[in-house]
Amino acid sequence: MKRKVLIIGGGAREYALGRKLKEDPRVSELFFCPGNGGTQSIGENVLLQDFAQIAAFAQEKMINLIVVGPEEPLVGGLVDVLQKAGVAVFGPSQKASVLEGSKSFTKALATAHKIPTAPYFIATHCKEALARAKILGFPVVLKADGLAQGKGVIVAQSEEEAQIALENLFKAHSKVVLEKFLEGLELSVLAFVSGQDFLLLPACHDYKKLHPNGPNTGGMGAFAPSHLCDDTLKEKIVARIFKPTLKAMQENNTPFVGVLYAGLMLVEENGQLEPYLLEFNVRFGDPECSVLLPLLKTPLLDLIEATMQGNLDQIPLELHPQHALGVVLACKDYPRQISHGQSIYIDPIDEKNACLDLGKIAQENGVFLVAGGRVCVCVGWGKSLTEAKSHAYHLVKKVQFEGMQFREDIGVL
Repeated sequence: MKRKVLIIGGGAREYALGRKLKEDPRVSELFFCPGNGGTQSIGENVLLQDFAQIAAFAQEKMINLIVVGPEEPLVGGLVDVLQKAGVAVFGPSQKASVLEGSKSFTKALATAHKIPTAPYFIATHCKEALARAKILGFPVVLKADGLAQGKGVIVAQSEEEAQIALENLFKAHSKVVLEKFLEGLELSVLAFVSGQDFLLLPACHDYKKLHPNGPNTGGMGAFAPSHLCDDTLKEKIVARIFKPTLKAMQENNTPFVGVLYAGLMLVEENGQLEPYLLEFNVRFGDPECSVLLPLLKTPLLDLIEATMQGNLDQIPLELHPQHALGVVLACKDYPRQISHGQSIYIDPIDEKNACLDLGKIAQENGVFLVAGGRVCVCVGWGKSLTEAKSHAYHLVKKVQFEGMQFREDIGVL
């Protein structure tokens, strides 16, 4: 059966999902809401104002599948609205999305079910938070409890830094999570999840800072698979992180269905790498999505439908034996402020081992313009990480716009 697919979102992640689904001959029509200046070239962009309009559009156009990209509509309950309207949708329910929507919920769940995580406190005002920070010691990790578009985490090196950061966090959030700082290497592990069944995707390394000593961003690059994630470490991640979390969600009558993303810190203890849970996201990461999809040999559509139908145990996860690396190109002054309107010049792209996932881009009269923070992801793949990196950075040279920022060290740990 041919499928009409609607993808919710307008970043490089949604472009990557659309590009991958468009390769599938079973996908006859592709829509994006709201999409961006790039997605309009691979599908049709539609502007729908609220969840009710999305449901009505899906019914009118007889959409067979909706894929929700960003966290905001998931935490806001879009999946529940669509399911109630009889529309097939890929993503977790509002109650299951609390794993990302509330960091304090996730910390409490981890503590209750003995999932390894950093010691923490929860504070509701600045004076209390500062006192808790002193107990944990510096550096200390400060996190907005709710959604913060990947930029709600601050590592304060001193009491003075903590006070300034906390004052800013409490301007926008009623609750802050304070964590003991863990020294180690970060790892991102994503899985297709249906209740307590799941298929792990190759582990990724992502780069959250604008530059090695810069501010946090939504993500400046990633690569997969990780050479650190051997079978021993993978077994620890499955047994200590995924299985107890999914069991707990099932027992709470909030089973998880969709993509679950575990942000982990690998801490060396007695010569072994031990995984600690930093956070959960309830969707594909951006830019992780751009480097994971090129590795999939099993069709993405099959994985999505098996997840929704509860048939993950009947589908093999086949992967291409290759590496993928993505470099994010960000606008001038990102993440401090967002610039708009600069013309983007892209040289002809004919690479067989690279692609450009377009993000915060507008298109006017055939010209691409900067329309937000993270403009695009230059993705390369190859038989080795070195080869993938070479292809990705070769593509970086083909894109130009005023104030373009990118990291030159993606692929280096």
